[in-house]
Amino acid sequence: MCVGRLIFTYEKCILTLGLFALTFMGTSCTKEVQKDNTLKVLSWNIWHEGHSNKYGKQACDGVIGVLKKSEADVILMIETYGASDKVADSLGYYHRLLSSNLSIYSRYPIVKTYTFPDQISTFNFGGVEILMHGKKVRIFDTWLHYLPDARCVPTEKSEAEILAWDDAGTRDDEIRTIISILKPFIAESDSIPMIMGGDFNIHSHLDWTEATKNLYNHGGAVVNWTVSKSMEEAGFIDSFREVNPDPVKNIGTTWLTAADSLETPNRQDRIDYIYYQGKTIKATASQCYDNYLGKQFQFEGEPFFYGSDHGFVLTEFSIK
Repeated sequence: MCVGRLIFTYEKCILTLGLFALTFMGTSCTKEVQKDNTLKVLSWNIWHEGHSNKYGKQACDGVIGVLKKSEADVILMIETYGASDKVADSLGYYHRLLSSNLSIYSRYPIVKTYTFPDQISTFNFGGVEILMHGKKVRIFDTWLHYLPDARCVPTEKSEAEILAWDDAGTRDDEIRTIISILKPFIAESDSIPMIMGGDFNIHSHLDWTEATKNLYNHGGAVVNWTVSKSMEEAGFIDSFREVNPDPVKNIGTTWLTAADSLETPNRQDRIDYIYYQGKTIKATASQCYDNYLGKQFQFEGEPFFYGSDHGFVLTEFSIK
């Protein structure tokens, strides 16, 4: 009788342990699959190597600290200027220095590099293709010209006059050229997803709306900005605004109104973006971080010196 009870108890224990093991394995596999499907992308203009000529070694160290803490899988860097190798070595990432300005870092192997020197300078645009657990993803880094200065929008004028003011520079032509270059890639984006980020140096029509015209020092203006409208018309989705659809609640500040004066009130402009398109990719989380030029920046519970006049964008994607 006792022996039978012992055998029954032993078998019950084995069965319980087996079920526990299966449950644990199932949970682990699920987490692994979820991890394999997630790509975290960060876009940041670090302002001349974190403005190292003014702030010294702490500038680049602060940049690297933030990048490590972000756990981004891919980093789109603008105004790299000498920081490329140090950043790549510190992260242990694959990387491509497209120009003195643009560089891309990836946790995953970079299998192709895209530059288009006959159409647009690598100072402005270029990209890579990465292989993420056997999945191809195309990623492009962008810098559009800063003139006309986005701080100087003539908000007292009509929308047509504001757009004419904007079009007087090279920025709008640059985005038209880039979109034209990308047409073959866009045509393949349902099978090979695309991500395009960087410093676009101008506002978004998704931010300058009827609801925000009297907020954030927009001066009563509602503007269908050429760059963001062109991206939308080309099929790109603004990852931050998709996840945070209400600009009244979250404008997504990435830039100081007067970068040279910390005393000047911030108009809370968003000029840095991460766009994407394709049937197999979806933004699941996105946040813009304001800049803390020359100050300590508290990020994920740790302080880092912040040497850039730009904030950064961090978006998490699910890729099937």
